[in-house]
Amino acid sequence: MRRMVWVSIGAVGGVLAYRKLEEIVNESVDKGIVLTVMDASASAKALAVGMGSQVTKIRGAAHQTK
Repeated sequence: MRRMVWVSIGAVGGVLAYRKLEEIVNESVDKGIVLTVMDASASAKALAVGMGSQVTKIRGAAHQTK
């Protein structure tokens, strides 16, 4: 009978630990995805700004040579 009590307590503890760990992992994945999307958008913006300035320089040089 004692073994059944301890096995039951261990099983309940394992389930609770699993659920808490799953909750923590889900929160960190959500945060990680959000940060990844934010980083990607910042990189895309920086790339667009850089490309825009390069195009402006090229157009300016093309107009000066004519």
